[in-house]
Amino acid sequence: MRPEHPLLSIIIPVFNEEGCVDEMLSRLTAVLTRLDCSYEIIFVNDGSRDGTLGRIKAHAVQDRRIRYLSFSRNFGHQMALAAGFDHARGDAVISLDGDLQHPPELIETLFEYWRAGKDVVYTVREGTPGSSAKELISKYFYWVLRKLTGVDVPTGGADFRLLDRKAADALRDCREHYVFVRGLVPWLGFESQAVPYQADSRFAGETKYVFTRMLRFALDGIFAFSIVPLRVISLLGALTAGLGLLYGCYSVYIRLFTDTAVSGWTSLVVIVLVFSGAQMLSLGILSEYVGRVYEEVKQRPRYVISDRSDDLTPVTEKKT
Repeated sequence: MRPEHPLLSIIIPVFNEEGCVDEMLSRLTAVLTRLDCSYEIIFVNDGSRDGTLGRIKAHAVQDRRIRYLSFSRNFGHQMALAAGFDHARGDAVISLDGDLQHPPELIETLFEYWRAGKDVVYTVREGTPGSSAKELISKYFYWVLRKLTGVDVPTGGADFRLLDRKAADALRDCREHYVFVRGLVPWLGFESQAVPYQADSRFAGETKYVFTRMLRFALDGIFAFSIVPLRVISLLGALTAGLGLLYGCYSVYIRLFTDTAVSGWTSLVVIVLVFSGAQMLSLGILSEYVGRVYEEVKQRPRYVISDRSDDLTPVTEKKT
């Protein structure tokens, strides 16, 4: 049963989005005032180097429902989302990006599905003209991710979603340092509803998801949810050992039962390259897992806050 007059928390991670803050708040407040709810808007400043934080503070002075967290440096988009969920107090929590590619007007639809009883309402990005190559890569990445992890991560999924309070609390309990929210939310298993949307063009500024960040994001998704790469090492070792045994038997046969000379330099180089490549690949995969274990056992805080609204405290802490 949903509250008659719920509190809705809006989480917006921002990194160098000075040109988007005013427009975001204008469109967002226009939507929220039409809903039968009270609300709070939480900006998470992910180490911006422009005037983003200043613009947010100016709005926060005028409207106490606007709050902010500011990291001491850039900790990444997924960690900014995690910090927002740590501090969101609403009966329902909505996250969306600060570049206005996620249309705030869609919040009304997410809210209606939540009112109808859905615990998770997530958005699925439809194809955008001019980005067919990126869409194709995204499609196959999510297909591979589902096969490797067994988690039903939707193709075209975005970090624009609504979580009921119990789902938000469950997500907050996941304390790993390598956060992949798009995988964690379906992993939780709550009843969900997909909502398609057409992504808008970036309102201002430049994209932060360059190729290297996208690759890191993809690897985080795979290594955070699957041990299949470790099993691949075993299969690769068995395969190379089997091929080596077959080649050894072939060499012995040629040497004992034929007059044909066994190739020396060429075959040796091929064998060394194949086995060396397999070993380096195996070490690389093992290093990814070991490195993640190393980061976890240090037990450092997942992020460091340098500034925040006076009345904004983690939901696990009591106000004094």
